Amino acid sequence: MIKLFTTAFRPVIIQQRCFQRQFQYNFAKISKKDQERMDKKQEKQNLGLSKTIDFTIYQTKFDQYAQKFQEALKKLQVGKLTPEMLDRVSIQAYGEKLPLSSLAQASQKSQGVLILNVFDESTIMDVMKALENSDLNLQVKKQDKQIVCQLAQGNTKESRIIAVNNLKKLMEDAKQNLRQIRHECIDDLKPYKKVTSEDTMRQAEKQIQDLFEKQTQSLDSLYKSKEKELLNN
Repeated sequence: MIKLFTTAFRPVIIQQRCFQRQFQYNFAKISKKDQERMDKKQEKQNLGLSKTIDFTIYQTKFDQYAQKFQEALKKLQVGKLTPEMLDRVSIQAYGEKLPLSSLAQASQKSQGVLILNVFDESTIMDVMKALENSDLNLQVKKQDKQIVCQLAQGNTKESRIIAVNNLKKLMEDAKQNLRQIRHECIDDLKPYKKVTSEDTMRQAEKQIQDLFEKQTQSLDSLYKSKEKELLNN
């Protein structure tokens, strides 16, 4: 009886197995097509990234700062005092240390003389004290509501040392600013992480790193050239 039952339903079982195999084959075929479609889509996205990200924008950011650095180098001379040189001076006022620019405005009177207009007359003595104690070797005097400061008369060697120290400070600030630009550029890439592969993002970040290193080397070269000029002036 059991044998007859099995024999009777054998065609049905075979048909079910055939249907199951056909379904598995079709599913695998569809999955493969979907995967190919997804791969092509990803490839287009990666290609689109290289077209979407305009690396000339990042190059321009580095170049613009390099231009500012070169302009600052031109102003740096032995025996010359400029407003930018006072940026390193901090003033103890109002119970805290403040940059000079927040308390006074410096203007160029002559090559070695600056006039400072102090915003709050009550801080004039604080500003004068900070200038006198700085490593700029300044002569400072009060003139009405203004401060007149100039480079102290000294030998050429001392003036060279001061100029080189200012150059070193300028270079330190430049490297810090370049690192900040690199950080900002890499941050600009973050939105692309959702639409591209990790490999492509690594390539993009590497390209920005290359821009950073190239510009750093360029500034190093300018620094060494300027240092040689100051020491031999």
